[in-house]
Amino acid sequence: MKIEKEANAVLVGERINEYRRQAGMTIDELARRSGVSRGTLNKIVGGETKSPTLAVMDAIARALGRTLNDFAEDGGREMSDEARSLAMTFDGLDLHGKRVVRSVAGEEKRRMAAKAAAEKPAMKVIPLFGNSFAAGRGDPDFGNPWEDYPVPADSAADFAVRVNGDSMEPYLPDGSVALGVKRAPRDGEVAALLVDGEFLCKQVCQDMLGNLYLFALNRKRRDADQTIARDSERSVSCFGTILMERVGLPTDV
Repeated sequence: MKIEKEANAVLVGERINEYRRQAGMTIDELARRSGVSRGTLNKIVGGETKSPTLAVMDAIARALGRTLNDFAEDGGREMSDEARSLAMTFDGLDLHGKRVVRSVAGEEKRRMAAKAAAEKPAMKVIPLFGNSFAAGRGDPDFGNPWEDYPVPADSAADFAVRVNGDSMEPYLPDGSVALGVKRAPRDGEVAALLVDGEFLCKQVCQDMLGNLYLFALNRKRRDADQTIARDSERSVSCFGTILMERVGLPTDV
């Protein structure tokens, strides 16, 4: 846009003057060192020349001990020597040549974008259950029992649960999302459970009589342990096993 070009031209002119003063250089000395005529310099500094060529700006920058990067509107990234050479070649092309280069560059950008999209890992969506599971009391929400949760397509996870409370730290921190698989847990594994209408994530163990023990991995929260007798009338449902490193059963019970 015209306004943008005028703003950029003013910015370039201001920076030339700023760097020239910092170097203690007059406009005539800058013209001599850069090889750019005084008249051309005055037009660039005054904003009359909206788009000075890259070759001219490169000569001015070098004379001031600067780089083209110092004149970029946003400080841009440093231009390599190869990129600078190509840009200077572009400045020397006629309209047809510039049109061809823009067309090729556009096609290459689209090709690279398509390549990046193809290399992006495929995802799958699994259910993230409940408002919270855990470590403390969770609040079941059977009106909206899950939300979609994306994971890599090659993940073994079948579901996810949001952890609430500190009884499973540091393995399952408060507020974290734990991934799980739909299979019954083995002794010592952590399970996602619904116990008497309460969502829980606990390390499980079952004795030979069928009594179920639920342990907090954070042993400072032994108060969160539960024992469910085989002949009790308590309700226990298992969503599955949490995918995590194996932790030894507690020895303080």
